[in-house]
Amino acid sequence: MNYCPLGHVMTISDGANCGCHPDAACSIPVYSCRDCGHTDYGDNEHAKLVKYLCAEHRACKAKAPPMEGLLLTREEFFALPEYSASYPDGVAEGKRWRRHDGIHDPACKEPNWIIGEYVKAQEGWIRRWYIPALVPDDVMKNLREAK
Repeated sequence: MNYCPLGHVMTISDGANCGCHPDAACSIPVYSCRDCGHTDYGDNEHAKLVKYLCAEHRACKAKAPPMEGLLLTREEFFALPEYSASYPDGVAEGKRWRRHDGIHDPACKEPNWIIGEYVKAQEGWIRRWYIPALVPDDVMKNLREAK
């Protein structure tokens, strides 16, 4: 049994992404207390067991493709919708969003911002991930004029 800090019994209320990489499909259990509302955000022994027994857990991070940098101004970055706990509705070529990757994973010590983008591929729609590189407006203007 799992107990909250106040000693109440906690039950599985939801699931969370395992957090191995942005496109990981594994889910770990999240326990919540019905009495006081405390949640463990997936930081529990059951979740550790699920990850341990996962056949892909050890290779999961290695499967993630390397991320390229994406030049953006600060205004462009903050204009992107944020989807840190989900994905945007509707798939369209070039649709982009920002994600504070790892922010909902208690095991993640250093969450970081990434940019997601839908891309059409032979196998269907895929998500491509980028590391945002924020540049001043005047530098971005010069870069765009140079192209």
